Amino acid sequence: MIIGKKIVRLDSIDSTSDEARRRIKNSEGEGLAVIAKRQSRGRGKPGSAWFSPPGNLYLSVVIKPYKNPKDLVPITLLGALAARAMIVSLTKLPVVIKWPNDLRVHGKKIGGVLTERLASGHVIIGLGLNINSERRAFPAELKASATSLKIESGKKFALNKCAASLLRELDCEYLAYLSKV
Repeated sequence: MIIGKKIVRLDSIDSTSDEARRRIKNSEGEGLAVIAKRQSRGRGKPGSAWFSPPGNLYLSVVIKPYKNPKDLVPITLLGALAARAMIVSLTKLPVVIKWPNDLRVHGKKIGGVLTERLASGHVIIGLGLNINSERRAFPAELKASATSLKIESGKKFALNKCAASLLRELDCEYLAYLSKV
């Protein structure tokens, strides 16, 4: 196991990816996973915020591939594939990856992946997944376009179980990626 060999769990943070970056500067490295119950400044695509209320999964992992990837699309896709596999294994919901970093169920966004490459050669894969959000929890501008596992399945999910499953899937996808580089 590479991904998840060190796990940092936080109640609240500005951004799991920012915390991963800070920890890399303090000599943490590949395999680190930062998981938070809430983010105050979660990020989506460049220039957009990620709505991050409690009850969902916010996770960033640190990898350092043998070769510094010039193109982050394959790494972003491995994050999306891992998240899709986790969701399908827990819910059997039909998850579609909207190339390359959005996850959708029944046409609505349930999660996203943001990948950042650092000068050190480390790559941070950040994932935000709507797990237990209620429809009323979404801001007006997201109600028509966003969903959660709870909304789609009618069940509440244990975040620790979701996180453990996602880390396993990320590790499998990363090992498959490394075997091809």
